[in-house]
Amino acid sequence: MEPYAIEMLHITKRFPGIIANDDITLQLRKGEIHALLGENGAGKSTLMSVLFGLYQPEEGIIKKDGVEVKINNPNDANALGIGMVHQHFKLVECFTVLDNIIMGVEPVGALGFLQKKKAREKVVALSEKYGLQVDPDAKIEDITVGMQQRTEILKMLYRDNEILIFDEPTAVLTPQEIDELMQIMKNLAAEGKSILFISHKLAEIMAVADRCSVLRKGKYIGTVETKDTTMEDLSAMMVGRNVNFHVDKKPCQPGEVLLDVQHMTVASRVHNNNAVKDVSFKVRRGEIVCIAGIDGNGQSELVQGLTGLEPLVSGKIIMEGKDITKVSCWIIPWSTIWCCRPTLNPGSRTGSASCGGRISVSIPTGSSVSMTSAPVRVPSRPPAPCPAATSRRPLLPAKSTSSRKCWWLCSLPAVWT
Repeated sequence: MEPYAIEMLHITKRFPGIIANDDITLQLRKGEIHALLGENGAGKSTLMSVLFGLYQPEEGIIKKDGVEVKINNPNDANALGIGMVHQHFKLVECFTVLDNIIMGVEPVGALGFLQKKKAREKVVALSEKYGLQVDPDAKIEDITVGMQQRTEILKMLYRDNEILIFDEPTAVLTPQEIDELMQIMKNLAAEGKSILFISHKLAEIMAVADRCSVLRKGKYIGTVETKDTTMEDLSAMMVGRNVNFHVDKKPCQPGEVLLDVQHMTVASRVHNNNAVKDVSFKVRRGEIVCIAGIDGNGQSELVQGLTGLEPLVSGKIIMEGKDITKVSCWIIPWSTIWCCRPTLNPGSRTGSASCGGRISVSIPTGSSVSMTSAPVRVPSRPPAPCPAATSRRPLLPAKSTSSRKCWWLCSLPAVWT
């Protein structure tokens, strides 16, 4: 029998207070697309970080082509032909596509001068071979998120990696870009590349993966052939119970308008363009309004503008008939805001919500507002013990506001982003 391309045998990775990976075995065949499925915090990215040399396991071994190997860092992984596209791209925005691809492995001549011509020819050839269609001279800051991801893929191919790890690759893509990525992955597998595909999206796994391994709360649940399973079976393995894919709910009967956002424009912190441009919407009493969009398209800035964390370039925010455009978020009492994992030093009164970035704000009516990835001012709490696995920690209970009031949040319906 041909040896597996990669074997991770009995891998255990611990962080203070939590076991992120508990005796996990994963076997990747040559030329297959192998999905790694699990909820947020199940240990998927931690396991792949072990394979890529970012973390060292306390127990277990890794084999490549049947031979035990030691991967101390990403350079060791690249030397073994293992590459990884991270969920958050590792690109220098002011550099060109070509410069990002060859960074660290720049070709030089006999006198030590950079030889970009040969590098460009190789990049263009790889781009055409796999249908990536990337302009090597374009700057990263000027291309789409989908093209940035293709640049990351070319970084792996340029280094002749045979084992390709994709960490939540569709999280930042449009539906069209997702379809294109699925085809690229199939083309890579057809060329003999072995792909590890981290995801929690069942439809994508069923569409592209040959096999699927499931993790739950840091433990290995099992591996199945996707052609022999269903999304219902995979979801039950992922969460430990049967999941109903159909939700029955009564038609919404909203009341009067509570929040009226008029022509909101908010500047971006990372570039010169506005992150939110002339956005208007209304939220009525008793309804849930969903703000949908690909990561990096202004959702965070929208929340920051609504909560007073960022000033508006233009526009108005009307709450129950009152203009609160210039009201600071400090109107919210300290005791009403709790964060699942504030990233701040003890004693500091500023920080940002990470580990999913959920913020729960209690209000006198007993409901709550949940926001995503918004910088917040939070009360001092000890830092979380584990940067990779704290998403499994339960959200801390909201503290009672007692007699204190946040006058403009008292009746605010939930706004999800």
